[in-house]
Amino acid sequence: MKAFVNDTEVRTYYGAKVKSVVLAYFRANNLPLKLDGIEVRDAYGNVIDLDGSLRANSKIYINC
Repeated sequence: MKAFVNDTEVRTYYGAKVKSVVLAYFRANNLPLKLDGIEVRDAYGNVIDLDGSLRANSKIYINC
């Protein structure tokens, strides 16, 4: 499955949760794997939970 984090494509497995996609983004960009204090928003600006599920081609944005 393909999702976008901060407009960067991230490939992961189907049925992935937000947390898995964010961690894959961190690994791909050599960022620390800390999820404390991270706010995740969808393409419409709504805050979403790390345990939420995603669909293919979902766009999420994080502040790190």
